[in-house]
Formats: sequence, structure tokens, C-alpha cells
Amino acid sequence: MTANHARSKMSLTVLSVFTVLSILWISDIKAGEKSYPSYLELGITTSGLMIHPGIGYWFGRVGFRLTGMYLKKDSHEFHLNLGYMLRSSDKVQHGINLLTSRVVGSDPGADYKYWATGIAYSFNYRGLFIELGLAHPWKDDIGNLADDPVVPCGYFGYVHRFRLK
Repeated sequence: MTANHARSKMSLTVLSVFTVLSILWISDIKAGEKSYPSYLELGITTSGLMIHPGIGYWFGRVGFRLTGMYLKKDSHEFHLNLGYMLRSSDKVQHGINLLTSRVVGSDPGADYKYWATGIAYSFNYRGLFIELGLAHPWKDDIGNLADDPVVPCGYFGYVHRFRLK
């Protein structure tokens, strides 16, 4: 690993930690005495490579979400998110997530077979769901991501939140 590559990884890590801590700090300022109920969520999402079901559970402000689908040996994708809720109401939920992904598949430009970990922002408006972020590929079985310190990650679709009224 070159010195420039190591510095770029360190800068990305510091920036990511600073961003997460800043969002959490601002969120706590705005949170006040607001209550965050526990609830289940179920949905269907896509990351562009395939459509997959998802299930999650929120324990107040923290929760997890597991999405994924196994089609065959060379086509599957799984995502595990550990989330922190920034805001939640009957209509809207904002959150920041630490995620780990396993992606095996292909598109017209390349084949993929890697593990990645990163951060993402999620937004749910009345079930319409989008999550966007960046992840660092830490195990690349094919080797085509060797020069990429981060890859985009995320998905969109419909996620229903079973909140009690």
C-alpha cells in the first residue's frame, strides 16, 4: 500500500467519524423529550443488481435491518444495517446506519464479489424508502476493486413501519 493510499484511507475514516458524531450531536440537540417507540418494519427493496426482501426492528432510537436475496452461487446480495434514528414521526423517519454488505453479481461493465462496510443515510416517507452511503470494500474476491477505497452503497423501495398509533 502506498503512502498516499494510506493517507486517503485515514482521511476518509476521520471524515466519516466526524460526520457521524456531528449528526448524532445535532440530533440530540433537536430530540428534546421526544419518545421513540419500538416497532417492526418489513419491505421490498432493490440495489440495482436485484430485488430483495427486508426485515428490521427498532428498539427506540437504535435498530437493525437485514435485507438480501440468494438467487444462485454467482448472484446474491445481503446487507446488515445497525441504525440510529435521527427523527421519527408517523410519516417520516431519518436515520444514520453502519452497514456491512456482501455482494456477488455482475452488470454490463464488471463482475463483483466483495464484502464492504461503511455508513449510510436512510430516509423513509410513508413507506417510500431510500438509503445512500459509502462503504469500504475490505474483502474483494475478484480483485477489480483494489484501487477503490470506497464504493457507493444503498438501495430504495418500499419499507412499511408497523408503528403503534
